[in-house]
Amino acid sequence: MFKTSYFADQRLEIVILGPMRGEKNDSSIQIRDALIEILQERKSRDYLEKHAVLDKNIAITFPEEWKGSSIERDVFSKLDTADLVVFNITPREGETNPSPNVFYELGLVHSLGLPYLILVQDEIEIPFYLRGIRCYVVKAFEKEKLIKTLHQPIENFLSDNSPYSFTENIISRFYEGLPVVDISAAVGLATGYYMNFVRRILKDGGFISHYPDKIKRLIVVRPISVFNTYEEDVSTMKEKLKAAGFELEFEKLAPILSDKDGGIWFDHINGTVIDIPRTIYPLKRSPRLLSLRKRIHQDPNQQDGQLRVSLLNEAAEKLVNKIESIIKYHIRNDSERVRERLLEFVSVDELVDKIK
Repeated sequence: MFKTSYFADQRLEIVILGPMRGEKNDSSIQIRDALIEILQERKSRDYLEKHAVLDKNIAITFPEEWKGSSIERDVFSKLDTADLVVFNITPREGETNPSPNVFYELGLVHSLGLPYLILVQDEIEIPFYLRGIRCYVVKAFEKEKLIKTLHQPIENFLSDNSPYSFTENIISRFYEGLPVVDISAAVGLATGYYMNFVRRILKDGGFISHYPDKIKRLIVVRPISVFNTYEEDVSTMKEKLKAAGFELEFEKLAPILSDKDGGIWFDHINGTVIDIPRTIYPLKRSPRLLSLRKRIHQDPNQQDGQLRVSLLNEAAEKLVNKIESIIKYHIRNDSERVRERLLEFVSVDELVDKIK
């Protein structure tokens, strides 16, 4: 059952997006007027009052009214808090194709998994990718006709028990119900690894400050393959180090006052902390890789097993790259100084040269 976000913040924010027509965008004004009237109906008011959504906390806006210095920043900011986005994909007068800007914004809404409705004027051909999803045809952008078209969808949107998902789109269907923003597990895994290990090791006042003789730098070793086990890759890494005359020392540092999570265990060679992130291996179960693996093995025309493996490994490598970039992002945006210059990301094959 779909739940709208205004239940939590007791606000209802609806954004109308369509072809820009200057300050007097009549179609957007008509859509807003229709929405206002629908929201004033008894059934709509019952839904809103049930969740303490007051009139003063209902906002229905469109870009021509926004006075920011950047249209794209205004649009993205509004979408960031929107409960529902209503799109008008009708081409401008004299044109045959919908506005490219509107389609860019629609793609963003689909990727973020935001609730949406699509309006298009009668006799306008609906683009291929929008057929069969939440698209409503109106005879004309006049308030009464829009009320007739939007009445039931808005009532369903407000209802607690609506059987419809207003976030479903052709992208989320492909990924079995997940929006693009949720198909990669990399963000959550990287954030957890950063907070639980990298930050504790390298932040000012952290373990590197208290144990400067024990910790001189941190090398994060990329998995040989996320489809391996952690133990397999660690074993291979140790064999390569041993062949080059190095041996990992496993050690625990006592808790420090500035770190509420207690002591920390780590592997190191002469103060160089070396870690293959155990948390990366669950990437093999990420929706992105599961979807790709399923499609590859279901493709009757794909006979080359090696190519299948290559495609999967390439996708996995991209997710591991994402892990690295997210960790660096967190360092740049941390409220405390984290010593990024003492952090390196290397492959198992590159590790020996880095130690030397």
